[in-house]
Amino acid sequence: MYPLPVSLLLLILSFSFRVSCLSLSNCNITEVTLIRNTELLTSLTLSNCTLPHLENAFFVRFDHLLQLELQHSGLSNLDDFALNGLIRLQSLSLGHNNLSVLRSWSSEPLGALSILDLSHNRLSKLRSKIFGLYPQLQQLDLQNNQINQIEEDSFYGLSHLKHLHLNGNQLQHLDGSFFRGLHRLSSLSLQHNRIDSIEMESFEGNTHLRSLRLDQNLLSSLQFLSQRGLARLVHLNLSNNLVQKLEPLGLSKNFELQNLDLSFNNLTKLSKETLSGLDSLERLNISHNYVDEMETESLESLVALLQIDVSLNRLTTLPETLFHANTQLEEIILANNQIVKLSPQIFHKQNHLRYMKLNGNALDDAKFLHRLSPSLNSLSLYVDLSSNRLSSVNLSSLLRFRYLNLADNNWNCAWLVANLVRKLPNSVNFARPWSVINDWSENITNIDGVDCSEGESNRSIILLDVSAVPLQKTDNCECGQTYDDSNPSPPPLTWPKIPTDRFDSRSVIIWMLAAIAIAFAGLRWLRRFVDRNEKRKLGKKELNNVYVSKVQWQPVRNELERS
Repeated sequence: MYPLPVSLLLLILSFSFRVSCLSLSNCNITEVTLIRNTELLTSLTLSNCTLPHLENAFFVRFDHLLQLELQHSGLSNLDDFALNGLIRLQSLSLGHNNLSVLRSWSSEPLGALSILDLSHNRLSKLRSKIFGLYPQLQQLDLQNNQINQIEEDSFYGLSHLKHLHLNGNQLQHLDGSFFRGLHRLSSLSLQHNRIDSIEMESFEGNTHLRSLRLDQNLLSSLQFLSQRGLARLVHLNLSNNLVQKLEPLGLSKNFELQNLDLSFNNLTKLSKETLSGLDSLERLNISHNYVDEMETESLESLVALLQIDVSLNRLTTLPETLFHANTQLEEIILANNQIVKLSPQIFHKQNHLRYMKLNGNALDDAKFLHRLSPSLNSLSLYVDLSSNRLSSVNLSSLLRFRYLNLADNNWNCAWLVANLVRKLPNSVNFARPWSVINDWSENITNIDGVDCSEGESNRSIILLDVSAVPLQKTDNCECGQTYDDSNPSPPPLTWPKIPTDRFDSRSVIIWMLAAIAIAFAGLRWLRRFVDRNEKRKLGKKELNNVYVSKVQWQPVRNELERS
């Protein structure tokens, strides 16, 4: 609850600026009623307020509102005419509250209302003609309630409705009258319910339906798809159900279907008749099923197919001509099956292939990669063959792929070493990540390594970038350590001490440098010695000259003068 000064501030602002959009949070009913000058207010948002009950004509002063949001406010009840006066309202959101009973909440039609959000409440039942006062409604959101019952003609009068969200409820059965009259319905969301049966006439009048979501339900039969009402369907999601079999020609009337998701079901087989008629299908997802057989012509009618995902099934082999009709394919995902061998011609007609994922199988050769279409741009092709049983491959024609993942295979050690010493592009990957505990520290070092086999022995090759590994000398070098072949972990990351000859080139250079330094030092000492001797001789010579000069210029006295 706002303190009194804040409420006064709101009043002052409403008087001074005459705002057209107002948003309040943590408010109460009194503070909402204090709002003045509402004739110019077109948008009002009330969130996280305390508004458990709204009386009749509560919004009558807000007759110019175009958008009203009242969310996360504990709203549990509205009087029968609480929305009276909102004749211009176009969008109403009462989501994330505690509403358990749905009424019109108005005595007159809200003719401008096109969006109604009642999601995340506690509604359990939709009564007949409950939305009769909202004739222009185009989007209705009822998701994440507790709806388990829909009376006949509950959506009566909603001839303009395009988007209906009923996901996250407790529906168990779809009656043929539920969606009657919704001739313009474009998308219908029914995922995350408990639907186990759908009557054949359920979508008969919904001829404009383009998107239908029925994932996360309990459906075991898809016979309702054969009705003509779904002829214009583009997106269909049936994942996470209990479907075991696709009825022959069951999808033949969905000729505009582009995206079909059947993942996480119990399918075991694909035949020609099951997918017949889907000439516009672009994306097909059958992953996470139990498919162990795909007939030769099962994909023949899917001439527009761009992506197919059959990963995580039980396939052991594929027909040679399985994809020959799907010349537009860009992505083929067959990961995590049990495929042992693929025909060299299986992908020969794919000219637009960009992504091929075959990891997690039992392939022992990759000859099919050498028989790809000559028109295929290999520079844009991503291939994942990791976690298979390859022992060797011919890399000559594979080095130009955008990316080639060959990690975790049964490589022959001799072949592997011979190819690793070559300058391979970064687009080719053999390694898988390892975590190694170093002997000299407790830190875990992440490295790349490759497993290979040599006869009956298994080997592991560590791949190190020498330029990135710092060389550090340690005084406590334990040079006597050995590596146990029975240890499955790679050996510790230590640089081996290589014995070298004392007269190798490096030693010669060192001794030469030392000799040169000694020679320079000796020459310098000899020069100093010579200079010292020269100075000493020069000093003696100067002393002798002084003595001679004194003797030469001394006056001579005769005998007479002495006497």
